[in-house]
Formats: sequence, C-alpha cells, structure tokens
Amino acid sequence: MARLVFTALEIAVDGAPQSSETTLGTVGGHAVVITTALPDVGITVISAYIAAIVGDIAVSHVRSVPGGPPVIHQHVLGGLQPGETHAQACLLDHAAEIRDVLDAFHASTATVTAAIADGALVTADRVWHASD
Repeated sequence: MARLVFTALEIAVDGAPQSSETTLGTVGGHAVVITTALPDVGITVISAYIAAIVGDIAVSHVRSVPGGPPVIHQHVLGGLQPGETHAQACLLDHAAEIRDVLDAFHASTATVTAAIADGALVTADRVWHASD
C-alpha cells in the first residue's frame, strides 16, 4: 500500500481559503482511497474508488458534517473520466465531492470552490504507481 498526506485541494468558501488535509492511499492499481478533513468546519469526506483501470469506476463517498450522522453516497463513474490516469480521475471526482458537500452544508448561500493544486495530479500518480 502506498500512502501520502498532502494539501492537494485548494478549498474556499466565499473566497476565504479553508484549511484542509488530504490523504491519498492506493492498494495495487485498482483501489484508491482519498480522505479530506476540513477541521475548521468539522467536515470530513472519505472517497473509495475501485476499478479495473480502464472502464467504469465504483465510488463510495462517506460524508461527515456537523449536526448530522455520516451519510454514504454511492455511484458509478461510467465511461471515460477526466484526467490521464485512474488516480487523477479519482482525485478530480473527490474534489467535486468536497465542493458538493460544502455547497450543501452552506445551503447554497455561499460560493464554494475546490481546485486541484498545481502538481497534485502528478503527485497522485506517483503514489498510485508506487503501489504497483
């Protein structure tokens, strides 16, 4: 298993940067787990991805927000995904999930952005390849 803790996501609410820490772990080339914690707002999102490298990706997201129980959201990412590799596709989807969770948490009254930091996609690939 390969694992890395980094600040891969640049998250902001109404332009105010949010502190966060992201852990990306891989088991072989087929499983990627990404966890992001936002300690200042008490939100954690865990995303698990399983795929055969090429093709559909099964996704489970666990969303933990203050004031409610954790929620599991599952779906399939079908067909071609953005990014050049499985790890990049997973990190991009995870960033979108963070944005969606924060948007729902703020009841759509705030502008939420979740951008991938420069070099984060390359770093995700290094971790992914290290598990081979």
